Amino acid sequence: MNTKETHDVWNRIARWWDNEIGEGNDFQKTLIMPATDRLLEPKPGQTILDIACGNGNYARQMAQTGACVIACDFSDEFLQCARQRTRPEHGRIEYVRIDATDSAQLLSLGESRFDSAVSSMALMDMPTIEPLFSSLKKLLKPSGRFVFSLPHPCFNSNQSKMTAELINESGQTEQRFGVAIHKYLNVPPNLSSGIINQPEPHPIFHRPLSEIFKTCFDHGFVIDGLEEPAFPEISSSKNTFSWMRRPQIPPAIVIRATRT
Repeated sequence: MNTKETHDVWNRIARWWDNEIGEGNDFQKTLIMPATDRLLEPKPGQTILDIACGNGNYARQMAQTGACVIACDFSDEFLQCARQRTRPEHGRIEYVRIDATDSAQLLSLGESRFDSAVSSMALMDMPTIEPLFSSLKKLLKPSGRFVFSLPHPCFNSNQSKMTAELINESGQTEQRFGVAIHKYLNVPPNLSSGIINQPEPHPIFHRPLSEIFKTCFDHGFVIDGLEEPAFPEISSSKNTFSWMRRPQIPPAIVIRATRT
């Protein structure tokens, strides 16, 4: 599975995804966006790079804080969706077609231009992340932050299985919902559907935390912030296999890497 295969799939399913997530689905609004806000702390006047922006919903949220946002994606279809959803009142946003696995394209954005960068639930869609981190070292200003989120590799991968049990102990009956993992360190690339009934699966690239952290360290970043958001205990869902039934298990991880 290479970048071209990944690109072609996302171009085919981009408009379906845009229709499904709009300005943010429950997963994004409850878990990803709040945690990213806390770690990124976007401020008026900052210039922020949004990598693999999709339909631009988080770019628009950041721009409304007064930041200037450069939002990029390698899917022309996603960028069209983003531009169609963007209004003047959203603030300053520029959408650019950039392949985040291509260092030359990334560096064309301008060295030492950005106060911070963000990538929401996208690194697992990239066949390689080395070019991104090596480029970010040059794109970010000194002490610039890169906040990225991805499915929690310990619990949420193409090798994980949702479990549901009926426990009867001491006369008490209890339903328990969990996750079963049988492979974590070496999981080959595979196909996955991020949303139920997705028209076709897309390639996904699992990386254990040790590999992700090593990539950060190798390129001069320190990890100085991390959240593992989960749905609150009061969440309810009729779907046995929903993450809302598993409030003690974080389906995502949000990491802040700061340039040294």
